[in-house]
Amino acid sequence: MRKNQRSLVGVLFVLLSIFIVSVSAYIYETAQSQVTQTVKQIATLTVQNSALGDIEEGETKIYTKSTIPSLGDIVSVTTTKDNVYLHFDSDLDSLTSYYSTYTITVKFAAVPSGSSHSVGDTACTMTLASPDPAAVTLDKAGNWRFDFEITTTAKSVSSDQPTTVTIVVTAESTS
Repeated sequence: MRKNQRSLVGVLFVLLSIFIVSVSAYIYETAQSQVTQTVKQIATLTVQNSALGDIEEGETKIYTKSTIPSLGDIVSVTTTKDNVYLHFDSDLDSLTSYYSTYTITVKFAAVPSGSSHSVGDTACTMTLASPDPAAVTLDKAGNWRFDFEITTTAKSVSSDQPTTVTIVVTAESTS
């Protein structure tokens, strides 16, 4: 071989080595990447009995958006895809020593067109015995709004008892 050919072959081997190292690094880096997803909390809601007024021992009261306007459109969610699960999780079971009944009924206040749900239908119910109901399926993309209706019956107590129910609302995509 001539000197020029040997030099050319040497340069080609160097370039081939650099190419192999680059491809190996790319393949290694690609194999090491991880798929991640960010979960965002939509809202944390607190409904305090001070906003609901006083209740006497043994008395049952029902609160709706017509009697307590702040219970109307209390949750609003806009989805960008069909079939999203909405979770309502509460600490309602912590009130069993104060109430014999404490029920929060979540109703659809607005649904996107084409949904199988209707305004006024019950989305889910939270009770003392079942504070974290099954997920609500938001079957169509769009704006969803929810009203709360609350039914309470107070137990006997020896003094005023301030109580708080915290409801955490999260969404989960099914795809």
